[in-house]
Amino acid sequence: MNNDSFVASRRRFLRRSVAAMAGGAGFFAAPQSLSLLNAAWAGQGQCGGDYKALVCVFLLGGNDGHNLVVPRGATEYAHYANRRRGLAIAQNQLLPLQAQGAPFALGLHPAMPEMAQWFESGKMAILGNVGALLEPVSKQAYDARTARLPPQLFSHNDQQTFWQSLQVRSATDTTPATGWGGRLAELLQASHNSCATLTMNLSLAGANPFQVGLAGEALSVDTGQIRAIEADREPSAVAELEAVYGVAQDNLLVEQYRRATRRAIDDYAVLRTALAGAPNLDAAFPPPPEPGDPAATRFAFVLGSQLRRAAQLISVRAALGQRRQIFFCALGGFDTHDAQTADQPQLLAGLDQALAAFQRTVQNMNLQDQVTTFTASDFGRSMTSNGDGSDHGWGNHLFVLGGAVNGRRVYGAVPDMATGSADFASDGNLIPRLAVDQYGATLARWFGVTDTQALNTCFPNLANFAQRDLGFLS
Repeated sequence: MNNDSFVASRRRFLRRSVAAMAGGAGFFAAPQSLSLLNAAWAGQGQCGGDYKALVCVFLLGGNDGHNLVVPRGATEYAHYANRRRGLAIAQNQLLPLQAQGAPFALGLHPAMPEMAQWFESGKMAILGNVGALLEPVSKQAYDARTARLPPQLFSHNDQQTFWQSLQVRSATDTTPATGWGGRLAELLQASHNSCATLTMNLSLAGANPFQVGLAGEALSVDTGQIRAIEADREPSAVAELEAVYGVAQDNLLVEQYRRATRRAIDDYAVLRTALAGAPNLDAAFPPPPEPGDPAATRFAFVLGSQLRRAAQLISVRAALGQRRQIFFCALGGFDTHDAQTADQPQLLAGLDQALAAFQRTVQNMNLQDQVTTFTASDFGRSMTSNGDGSDHGWGNHLFVLGGAVNGRRVYGAVPDMATGSADFASDGNLIPRLAVDQYGATLARWFGVTDTQALNTCFPNLANFAQRDLGFLS
């Protein structure tokens, strides 16, 4: 090949690639793009076969789980109301849950009627009292300050990072930080996604620790139109940009940036082509808010837009060569130090509407058994009121949705709220009984990681807990 034809071929490649950059989207892409490593993986796994997806919905700020799942029995509710004071939800407003095996009657927050129906249908399970743990913690050890605890237990940033990474890192640790979603993807890439043209980890909410692996990060996907670079006023700008990204640089940092940008361009071109064949789905999800609409409408639209894009990416999984996909979505606003009785119902109503739309869409695709959606949050909140809201806490209640869920059950337990309960430390914090490592490992086993050592690698604290699989997935 002569130099002129090489340059022409390079420009054709870059022209196709650069078309992906303008779409308002890729906040970040993998330092080692899966589209470039694909040749090395080819042949190590099957290109066809079973499909599964995990969808993480992170509730940023620390959702108050004490008002998400509430005891309804007369005695248990009285203990709850005594602790919650002005934050307590009226007993007659709770949505009844017929939870199998629960020691007392439970109710769901009244803003979540759709989730109550999914629970009653057996396609939703509640995870009671989950939290960041390095090992089991007793009330006595916590009160005596002898317990080994996660770093900066009540800090938003630290706990979001720990929840998503499960790693305790020293200030001098120079090894790459990774998240358990990223580690999970790398364990399964060769065996389950060897023909994929994009990374398994796809974020609909920007950069996050959860999806970072040793080989790279997630691809951030915009929820709006996937557009090409446009230079109507200066057509030569595109060609100039192609030339810049086509030339290797001597400076290592500049060269790394150039390579990462080219890979992002390439990945976004693949994404744009695949999504051109995806269904619109706008009518299936909450619409944009109108002036005067309640805040719940805005929350439903924000999260619903992310879940709509996730559903579209699921629908084009074959075009992307993906048998496994991991999605990250997020909804902010759950740091309810103030006005909790006004704000949390709006947040939960928006969450309820968006999740219900997604579950119906997945069901219409006949993929309800292949897609599992799970919630996460920084931490729980204080049981007692600060006067207008709740403060940072520890243990929390979460839930999992999908056809593979062994639903209509509570895994773990809603705590004993009586005075002197061993579930609460002397400072009033709820001590978790289920670890995030156990929660994640149960999801990972369903997703395809069954080897004990591999699970220990993915979940570094798992070996400290007797129960490795919580049993909420078939």
